[in-house]
Amino acid sequence: MKITQNGMACCSVVVGRDATWLEHHAAQELRSYIQKISGAVLLVVPEHDAQSVPGGKILIGRPATHGMIRTFEKKAHVLPAQSDVENDCVALAVRGETLVISGSNERSVYYSVCHLLQTYFGVGFYFDGDSCTASPDMTLPDLTLVERSSFKFRHTVGQWVYNFGAFLNKEERRRELDMYARNKINSYRFYSWNTYVRKRTFQKMGVPIEPITQEDIARMEVTRDTAEYARSLGMDTMVQMMIQETSLEFRKVYPNARYFGCEWVKDDGAAPQTVPFLYPDDPLYKTLVKTFVETWVETYGPSRHFTACPPSEHHISTDIDDFININLDFAKYTYEAVREIVPDARFFFDGWGVRANTPPSIWTMPGVMQRFVDALPEEVYFLDLWPNRKETESTFREPMYRDANYGPLRKARYVLEPLNEFGGDDHMHGDFERHIEAAREMTDPSVVEHGEGFGNCTELCGVSNHFFDLIFKLAWRPEDVTLEGFLQETARQRYGAPAAPVGVQALAALQQAVYSDRDSSHARYQKRCYLARPQRRLVPVEESLEVVKLLDEYMQTMADLPDEAKNRFVGRDMFDVMRQYITEYFNMHLRTMFELFRSRGNHGDIRAAFEGHAAILEHLLMQLEWMTRQDEESYVETMVRRYEGRPCDPDVSGADCTPVDFRAWMRDMGTTFAKSIPNLIDYPSRDYYELIEGYYHPRVSACINYLRTLVDDGGATETAVIDSALEDCYHAVETRWIEEGYPVTDECEQHHLPLWRAAQDVWRTLRTLPLDRGLDIHWEDAAGTEVIDVFASFSENADDCKREERSWVSKNPFKEKE
Repeated sequence: MKITQNGMACCSVVVGRDATWLEHHAAQELRSYIQKISGAVLLVVPEHDAQSVPGGKILIGRPATHGMIRTFEKKAHVLPAQSDVENDCVALAVRGETLVISGSNERSVYYSVCHLLQTYFGVGFYFDGDSCTASPDMTLPDLTLVERSSFKFRHTVGQWVYNFGAFLNKEERRRELDMYARNKINSYRFYSWNTYVRKRTFQKMGVPIEPITQEDIARMEVTRDTAEYARSLGMDTMVQMMIQETSLEFRKVYPNARYFGCEWVKDDGAAPQTVPFLYPDDPLYKTLVKTFVETWVETYGPSRHFTACPPSEHHISTDIDDFININLDFAKYTYEAVREIVPDARFFFDGWGVRANTPPSIWTMPGVMQRFVDALPEEVYFLDLWPNRKETESTFREPMYRDANYGPLRKARYVLEPLNEFGGDDHMHGDFERHIEAAREMTDPSVVEHGEGFGNCTELCGVSNHFFDLIFKLAWRPEDVTLEGFLQETARQRYGAPAAPVGVQALAALQQAVYSDRDSSHARYQKRCYLARPQRRLVPVEESLEVVKLLDEYMQTMADLPDEAKNRFVGRDMFDVMRQYITEYFNMHLRTMFELFRSRGNHGDIRAAFEGHAAILEHLLMQLEWMTRQDEESYVETMVRRYEGRPCDPDVSGADCTPVDFRAWMRDMGTTFAKSIPNLIDYPSRDYYELIEGYYHPRVSACINYLRTLVDDGGATETAVIDSALEDCYHAVETRWIEEGYPVTDECEQHHLPLWRAAQDVWRTLRTLPLDRGLDIHWEDAAGTEVIDVFASFSENADDCKREERSWVSKNPFKEKE
């Protein structure tokens, strides 16, 4: 079938007599992308005018909404039956000069359009934009494609509040939703504190609360538009339930309710500081949940997906049996309360309250998880956040059902959400083959009895383009995804047909470097670094050398492309690869410099070697500064100017985001947490130019300068004293960053080099340095310590697992009425 020829339309698009808005939208989307690819403008005509228009016909709709498709199906018998219960099914059929685009329900019709564009015309729907290759001639052979998704829920999380994501306006939210829908994602999870609904809920319950502000209303209107647009695209919206802590004012109004003390995640060494939570089996708990759900639906329209995280066991003021019952009751009574307001609701039990126990002590007790699974109501789904990060030298974190302690979850209704990274750390990583394996395993009832959903989770608005694109494809049909096929498709769609043969070679090297079982590095310059204090996991130097060799191969391959073949997607990938390249070498030289320093009393004069590594560290950060200056999106000032003045929900510290000095707020909450959340300082780490120049680099220089004064002390200064002094140095830099910030200029808006050019120039400059020199030092007495960060957990099957007790309090201070 000829769709276009020589940039001219050869057919028209026909929508059904009873077409829905989404089917009309699908027709317009198809028309728009055909024009982008070929230059041809197709007519979109209603069914009753179709016979008067010459040429081929593209019929979009279902037999229920389109008479011509109904007639086609009576003869062809190939289209799926209408169903809102079964997993979504796309349907394409070409017979002669007729193309039928249909599906098993309204949203499947839209998915079929997107599937056609991706599968047959090479369109890529990426986080950093759409890609397509120009072609004046678009044709299709006779074909029949009827393909059902492997998952009922293809899921994503949006609207994170920790960073600038909560400032997105209506148009930006719609673009975000369009990207998800085009990748056939059908479940969108709101994630925000949602001040408006929270305040309205408490107002309805007679609890004194601060008044609803104009900012609350403005943000509510953005969220309402987002919810409405998501529903129009056929997405189920998943509602994050309100925080379950109760205030003093709440307890004054309801003094006879039963409360227990609990505290969410904090450092295990901290003193217990519990706050009151309602017992789930207290009647008031269901009243609170129902009031919230009722208020949400009143404000944002119908929704039937709700999720909540149970109390964490990090700091509990109750006994163990009580806490077990609390968690069993949490699923039961939350589900019942939601269903009393929304009879067909589904409740998703957020497994983060189970996952985040570091290490667990209750959930891994014999029989507890089995009791939990046995008690789950029919429409309660266990939502497992699967962090994609190597945790120790010997283990990866696994989906929870793989762990013997959590084995009963294999029989629960299960949704798996791979999380690319905690915090804002945006280094490239994620084992592709492991995720392909896990997604396929989720579809095998002999392993996971009810593998209902698969999707991704963004943290702090940080994304990994390649990783997330793979997750989208796995969420549709993992059995059709292979590593080789994915790399070939990515090269063709992101880099374009002319660059694809070279691009697939480069991507194969990149996959082996960072998207495999090799472990890429966190950027240690984004963190405070110490000699002996626990650090995040340090990748062995031998492994990092393998990574940089493969990253170098990627850069060499892409640099050899003709300049005219280096599109913006090539540029973005080369830019990210070079950030990772710098990270690997920085970490290796920092680690080696520390090893030298710690061993200074046993190995003679180390000053020359120390200064060599110090110089490399400074050069690496200077090149990173220069490169990020070329990227408009790598400026804090870009974010400040883009989002200043917009309404926003409260930040992660609980304070309303209506700061007097927005730039100061963004420096702290958007980049460091240095002021607002001291126990999570540097959590939202990102490679912003001003942040590197004014915060990361000065801390590294301060570290080097202080250690330089002690290089010749023969090891006399104790390590603990040194780390304490480094802490003071870092605190001074952080204070200056908070109070003074960066020089405000218009540089972020000026002309910059293409990203491929910036990355390529830095790569060539760094290759002139002795980057591999001196990295083969390994002294047994110089081993450092490492620790997993505050939000991490690890497999209970790991040999080195430490089963530490939680910070329990012997008496529940809220058990007795006050």
